[in-house]
Amino acid sequence: MSSEVQRPVPEWRFMQLTLFMALWMLLSPRWEHPWIGGLLLQAVVINSLFVTLWANPQSHRLRVVVLGLWMLSVVASVTALAPLPAQLRQAARTAEIVAFIPVLAACAVGIVRFIFRTRRLSADGIFATVAVYLLVAFIFAQFYLLLIIGSADAFHLPVPAQERLPQALHSDMVYFSLITLATVGYGDVLPVSETARMLAVIEAVIGQFYVAVIVAVFVGMYAATATGTSGTNPGGRP
Repeated sequence: MSSEVQRPVPEWRFMQLTLFMALWMLLSPRWEHPWIGGLLLQAVVINSLFVTLWANPQSHRLRVVVLGLWMLSVVASVTALAPLPAQLRQAARTAEIVAFIPVLAACAVGIVRFIFRTRRLSADGIFATVAVYLLVAFIFAQFYLLLIIGSADAFHLPVPAQERLPQALHSDMVYFSLITLATVGYGDVLPVSETARMLAVIEAVIGQFYVAVIVAVFVGMYAATATGTSGTNPGGRP
């Protein structure tokens, strides 16, 4: 009798993370209350953090850094929603976005490390690659929001940025980021400033490169799995 204990239930952490982010994208434009939108966004970040830390239990330094940056984003988010002068709330909003970028980037890198480290093709591994794809879109959306904070005319939007609620504007930028990453480009949201255009070009290149690399990795994993299976008989002996 083998001493190795097989897990009867597969891990579905990345699947729930992917579905959670998709749910956020569907619900965030519908909530007009800023506190609800802020809580939903923080829930996405917390979920991403927990899944990333689970996938990389040996990275203690990464844990300290990302948790510290996340705490900074929470403080900035609360300050941005508090009844304070507009200038102070704008500064807090900028600090929140700046703190989000390295947190989301650390999550994306941590999940990619998990994918390459496992070297095993599974349903949850496929959802992990989708989660990274969405995280990349979220990261670029934060950069676009920073550009809008610096200049409201950085993008041409169906509704001017000054007339949009923060969570609705965030949803607009996530939408633009995803269609840019997928190189769809419907044309309803357009980058106007030179910096916004160059960021969009960089994101489009990353999107194509990511898909090509992930497809190659999955083909390699499938080939390795098929080779290992063909090298054993039904009894499990070579």
